Amino acid sequence: MATSADYKLGEYAFARGWFAVANSSEVTRTPINVHYFGQDMVLYRGESGRVVMLDAWCPHMGTKLGSGETSATTTAAFFMEGDNIRCPFHAWRFGPDGKCNHIPYHDGPIPPGARVKPWRVEDRYGIVFTWHDPEGQEPDFDIAPFPEWDDPQWVRWQGLEPLCDLNHPIEIFDNMSDVAHLGHLHGGHAVTYENEYDRHLMHQRQSSAVEDNSSGLFGQTYSTIAGYVGPGIAFGRFREMGAAQIICVTPIDDGTCRAWQAAMVRSPSGVVDDTSRAMRDKASALFGGGLLRDGEVWAVKKPALHVMQLPSDGPFRQSRQWYSQFFNPRTKAAEILAPITGVHYAKGWPPFTPVDAAAE
Repeated sequence: MATSADYKLGEYAFARGWFAVANSSEVTRTPINVHYFGQDMVLYRGESGRVVMLDAWCPHMGTKLGSGETSATTTAAFFMEGDNIRCPFHAWRFGPDGKCNHIPYHDGPIPPGARVKPWRVEDRYGIVFTWHDPEGQEPDFDIAPFPEWDDPQWVRWQGLEPLCDLNHPIEIFDNMSDVAHLGHLHGGHAVTYENEYDRHLMHQRQSSAVEDNSSGLFGQTYSTIAGYVGPGIAFGRFREMGAAQIICVTPIDDGTCRAWQAAMVRSPSGVVDDTSRAMRDKASALFGGGLLRDGEVWAVKKPALHVMQLPSDGPFRQSRQWYSQFFNPRTKAAEILAPITGVHYAKGWPPFTPVDAAAE
């Protein structure tokens, strides 16, 4: 297992950005334990409907807040009060701000250190995202936008579908600049291709010829507009097919990560019905299956600490430099981005031209 330091990404083991931690449907009044960024957290939905994520360890004696299923506290009505949670060991109560606000057997002031870290979370698109920042600052960019979610003609995904747990997330990110693997691993044939780097946004644009249309979802050619918004959320839009994909990659520990994906489709009839839902399921299975082809390789390959880059591979170096900004202090971002900001190409592939150029 290779770490962020092994890849020479920067000062921090874990990147700054928005990351998926659960599907909204999984988060209920029953707390669940999650482990990301090398830390344990407890995740639950408050009585108000608010999603709350706190560091898992009670500062009193180190009890895990999401443990003790048979404790007298966790089986009592006062375990989850409002948007609060109690420790199963001594029933100290913590609010969504992480502060202990009640100790049932203590009449004096609550110690100032009786608090746990609260995590900033957003419940959006049926997914719970959290903001991670090693500098502890507020977000400097938003979650990737998916306006299709609120369009009544689109069939929404039903939550992220787990793909696999893998090694360092940079190995997944490398796909965004790897034009050469498309034909040899996936069987597609890129016709035009380019990458663009713009602050926290990374774009991959390509048009492709379809060699295998057994799914019936594509025509002879199609265009893909894809990319990353920060290091943890990738998007893909398949123009002619009328489909949108989200890929979420969240670090578990330094050197391991979890990947999910999901897809939406636009109903050909403009009405969300059983036919369009079946189309969505088919598209999601197709996209997920494509990523699992990559997963078979990622799961057993050596860490690509040094890419023997060919001009026709794609702009790996530029992409990794863009990615590294999130592993360094924000004050270094401009310096990191200055040499690479703009559009880059791979030798042998002309700049992106959409299949339906008139639609651009």
